[in-house]
Amino acid sequence: MQYEVLEQIRGKILVSCQGAKDGGNPFYLPEHMLLMAKAAHAGGCAGFRANTPPNIKIIKEFFPTIPMIGIYKIVEEGSDVYITPNMAAVDELVSLNCEIIAIDGTNRKNARGQYGCEFIAEVKEKYPDQIVMADLATFEEAKLCAKAGADILATTMAGYTAESVGCTTAAFDLLKEIRQANLGRFIICEGKIWTVEDADKAFESGADSIVIGKAVTSPISITKRFVEQMKERNHEKPVLCCC
Repeated sequence: MQYEVLEQIRGKILVSCQGAKDGGNPFYLPEHMLLMAKAAHAGGCAGFRANTPPNIKIIKEFFPTIPMIGIYKIVEEGSDVYITPNMAAVDELVSLNCEIIAIDGTNRKNARGQYGCEFIAEVKEKYPDQIVMADLATFEEAKLCAKAGADILATTMAGYTAESVGCTTAAFDLLKEIRQANLGRFIICEGKIWTVEDADKAFESGADSIVIGKAVTSPISITKRFVEQMKERNHEKPVLCCC
């Protein structure tokens, strides 16, 4: 069953259906996430990524056979790790029948002092049949997470950690490194995929699947990107009044 899920999403697009109340975003309730998922499914996506039990539950109940990458973002004191950072969060995601559970796979310590690869190894020991996805940022992390038992290596955190701060586009070079190393793991490109050309390049660089988020589900981010790019191109014109 584990490998059937991976084949179900291979070569396809998954959509991250997430939202937050902060920043003026009107889309954050579970029913909003379900509408996002319905729209993404109607567009042909092969699976979803969602955050927190209520959002995952409502989507899984409506789409019980569509693969779900479940995460549980929790901020813990003394740690920068927030993507499924503890076993209680993993337990909840397992109970919701998430086909895939994503965990921070970076070389940052969680609140219990574990690096990402160490926590992944603990999760795989407790749930050996659960597909675990490592959200990582560097090639070194990819090697460590593969050795720890992660089934999927994902570029999710590239550009969001001190070691990867220079990554401002989708992590194409990281994808190539992971693919060329033959680590024997499924590879997902996630983060900063804005265009069809980006998606093409991600697959060409070695991704098995792609997760797209804000480029599909965040009207604020989409609008902001257009506005800022038009400003850079000096398309804003002064308003002339005819009197």
